Amino acid sequence: MTSLVKEEIEKGDPKRTLDSLLEMGLEVRDPVSVEDAKRAAEGTGDLTSLSKADISIIALALEVKPCRVSTDDFRVQNVLLSLGIPYDPAGEIGQRTIGEKWSWTWRCKGCGRYFQEENQDCPICGSPIRKVRRE
Repeated sequence: MTSLVKEEIEKGDPKRTLDSLLEMGLEVRDPVSVEDAKRAAEGTGDLTSLSKADISIIALALEVKPCRVSTDDFRVQNVLLSLGIPYDPAGEIGQRTIGEKWSWTWRCKGCGRYFQEENQDCPICGSPIRKVRRE
């Protein structure tokens, strides 16, 4: 686990579970670099929806081989799936995992044009742009 993930958990209810895992030898370490993780998340369209802690755990999974990640975050699962990194469901969602890998893009609600980057409003018609699943 990374220090950012540890900080997130310490703020919530599972702190007792975290303390037990640390006593049993769970390591806390940070990745050397997060750039490959950011590129992977950008490739799936998930980057803007992931926290720094989410990116850190993806980056650590890229560095520690073999590994298996426990996460309840569907966007983290999506990026891990795109990288071929195995994961197990954990936390609040129980045993739920994503069913398939998704990629995201942005589409204008007015004229329907697609964009590679997130914008607030369409530069063509001025309508709002929203994140949608890439076809």
